[in-house]
Order: sequence, then C-alpha cells, then structure tokens
Amino acid sequence: MELTVDEANFTEIKSISAEYDDLIILNEHGAAVDEQAFIEHWRSVKGTEHIKYLTIGYNSTLRNVHVIQFFPNLKALVLNGKKLLSIEGIEWYQQGGVIDINTNGNRRRDLAGLNQASIKTIYLYVERADDLSAINGCTKVTHLDLYRSPELNLLEWGQVPLESLYLKRCKFKELDNTAAISTLKDIRVLDCRNLERFTGDHSRITYLIIDNCKKLDLCTLSTFKSAYAITVNSCPLEMNLIEIGKLEKVKHITFIRCNVEVDLINLKEYFPNLESLHISKIKKDYGLKLKELNPDIEISSDSFRSEVTT
Repeated sequence: MELTVDEANFTEIKSISAEYDDLIILNEHGAAVDEQAFIEHWRSVKGTEHIKYLTIGYNSTLRNVHVIQFFPNLKALVLNGKKLLSIEGIEWYQQGGVIDINTNGNRRRDLAGLNQASIKTIYLYVERADDLSAINGCTKVTHLDLYRSPELNLLEWGQVPLESLYLKRCKFKELDNTAAISTLKDIRVLDCRNLERFTGDHSRITYLIIDNCKKLDLCTLSTFKSAYAITVNSCPLEMNLIEIGKLEKVKHITFIRCNVEVDLINLKEYFPNLESLHISKIKKDYGLKLKELNPDIEISSDSFRSEVTT
C-alpha cells in the first residue's frame, strides 16, 4: 500500500506499519520546512524497513537524498523534486535495483555521484549534458531508458555493462557506435524525430526496434550486421529491402506503416537466415507471388499471411 507524507506535517509520522511498502514525500502547499530536521526525524520513525518504493515528489523541498539512509530495503527510487540540487546521499542506495529521475525541467540538479549507488535499471529524463557523464562508472547498470537526450558519446560508457538501451524522444541526428558497449544487445529507438541515420559500428546488436523516427534513412539499418530481429514502425522514408541486404544473421524482419518495397526475388540471396518477413503495405496478390519464390519463409502483410511450406 501507498503512504503519502506532506513535509509540512512530518512530525506526525511516528511509525510505518507493515502494510505500507510505498512512500511518497510531497509538499502540497509549498510550506517552509527545516530540511535537516525533516531528515533527522526519520531516524526515530519505526517501521521504515517496510518501505520498498520511495518517491520524492515534484513539489518536495528536499535538495538532496540523504533521507534514503533511513530506508534500508529500498528497491526503487523515484526522484521528481523541482528543488533537488544534488543526489548527495545516493551512496545509501545499495539494495535497490531501479532509479527513475524526471525532475520536470529542473536543470540545476547535479547527478554527480550516481555511480556510488547499486543500480541495475535507470530511467533518466536528460536535463543537462552532465547527466550523461554521470552514467559513466555505473558498474551494475544493465538497462537504461533515456529520454530527451542530446548527442551521445557511447565510447564514454565503455565500462557500463548495459544489455539493453531504450532511447525515447531523443534529440540527436545520428546514433553512432553502439559496439563501444561490449555487453549491449538490445536497442529500441522510439519517437526520436530528429534521428537521420545510424553510423559507425553496431555489430553487437541482436535485437532492434525503431518506432516513429520520421527522418531516419532506413538504409543505415545495414550497419546492424549481427541483428537477429529488426522491427520498424512508422518511419516513412522510402527504401527497397535489398538496400539492407547481406544482413547474414537476421531471421525476422518487420516493417509496419513504412514505405518499404520488396522485389520479386529469392530473399535468401540477401538474407540467408531469414525465417519471417512482414511488410504491412504488401498487397495480397504480390505477396503470394513473393511467397512462391520463397516457400521456406513466412511472409505476411496487413492483407495476407503465409505459412512456411514444408
């Protein structure tokens, strides 16, 4: 259950019963609060060990996260505070797996020291370039959701053990060299309206999803040499499928609401391990002709679906 605490009334909290595992700290009326007294008060509160999820709300007056030292069993931490200046105290967050940082336009806060916490998953709304540098040295992070990011220098994260990277509404024009992160296999690029191309080395990625990237040159998908599955949705620039040919490891290709054409060809000459192809705009009659040439590939569109001929 969820427990909400207004900072103006913090002295009323004496204990937390076992039924509560989720704590939200707010300051609904903008009351002046002695921050140090607020933090120290939690030392005497009984039952703080029950709290697994802690949110510092947008209107909180807290300027750091020292309060988390009194919640030893936190699994998830949400930082929304508009008055946060630093994440001092984050070193107390050692049992947790998730941190969500979305401070709603607060560009003053500094994320330096993020690597002192034990975190496996980060959700980060980027407010300043230094936010990206703060991820360097996070030696346990395996998943990163990044929102509104400017240009990335993935070489900087060479020691971060990311396995999956989700990029949402980011501002960069190019995505370069994901292979700089040796553990990274899964990339999802969602609603990145400025993205124009993939460049450099992406040869480690095996799973790729792209959605609503209106300016993306789809031909640059050819840089994902080791991709096992590629799914693209609502990326309108025209392309012929053979322009990304010779992806020798790809087994599943999906284009939804994209302007992708495919010739009547033997697909295995270009994609030797291909098992399924979905292009939503293929007409049924044309798709059946393509299927005749490729009986061992499942082919489908919005108007028809074929099965592999055994």
